[in-house]
Amino acid sequence: MDEKADWQGVGESFRMLGRQLKDRAVDAGGAVKEANEQAEGAMDKVTAAFKTAIDKLDETTTDPQVTQSTRNATARLLDAIKAELTGEGPGPRPESDKGPDDAPESVTDK
Repeated sequence: MDEKADWQGVGESFRMLGRQLKDRAVDAGGAVKEANEQAEGAMDKVTAAFKTAIDKLDETTTDPQVTQSTRNATARLLDAIKAELTGEGPGPRPESDKGPDDAPESVTDK
């Protein structure tokens, strides 16, 4: 097999997605805590915490940046599996998945 799977790229894509989800989870935790502090009774606290958590989850799942990171990580994983199984190289990487260290591939790099 001439082509190699880009497992390092797969890992970095999932690390980026994980960092974004972690940041969202920390933000959600802070928002839930704040909602609890503002609520009066136990039932109000549970209701406020639940509503805040659902709102934050909705924000995360509809965020275009998180959606794109999920697509990029999944595509890289599938490309790596394809390269391992068939020897075919990955398809072109979307511009949004390229980091600052990614230079365009030259003819001599192939």
